Amino acid sequence: MFVEKYLQALNSPDLRDDEQHRQTEVLAAAALADLSGGSGSVFGSMLARAKYADGVPRQATESGSHNLAVLINAWSKVVTQKGLDRKWLRIVHEWDIKAAHMLYAKIARVSLAHWLGGECSVCNATKIHAGRACTHCTDTPGREPITGNEIERNRIADMVSDLEGLYQSHAARAGAKMRKAA
Repeated sequence: MFVEKYLQALNSPDLRDDEQHRQTEVLAAAALADLSGGSGSVFGSMLARAKYADGVPRQATESGSHNLAVLINAWSKVVTQKGLDRKWLRIVHEWDIKAAHMLYAKIARVSLAHWLGGECSVCNATKIHAGRACTHCTDTPGREPITGNEIERNRIADMVSDLEGLYQSHAARAGAKMRKAA
């Protein structure tokens, strides 16, 4: 419910706050949800905007590419910190540092791309192809299988799960803020 109202507010040509126009409540709830998210960043709103709003045409001059660039930069920092904290790679030599950062960058890019649009390319997320269960996405129904070696697949799947958790917790906080305002 929050996403639909958020999209409506983002695409509204009229942001008056009166009895007939109440789009500003949703935008305020999204901002307050970001502030109460613990990190004090706008990461939850950025995820919602990138996943649902950037593909929606508003004006010819607007583009979602800036939002995506900011999001991937922020997510790369988060993934790098998680990789360091969880000791994904053992750093022994100086060249291991470069390899680790390349791995963190790849995991960040692929996990964000998968979360934003990882629908199965064969069945288009319907889980059915040619009248039968899709065999391409058997392990991840409706989702494109994650490619790479086992370590990369596990890390990417872990980060996709983290993205979904971040988004869901933001939407829940924003929905709660909207209910309090009503």
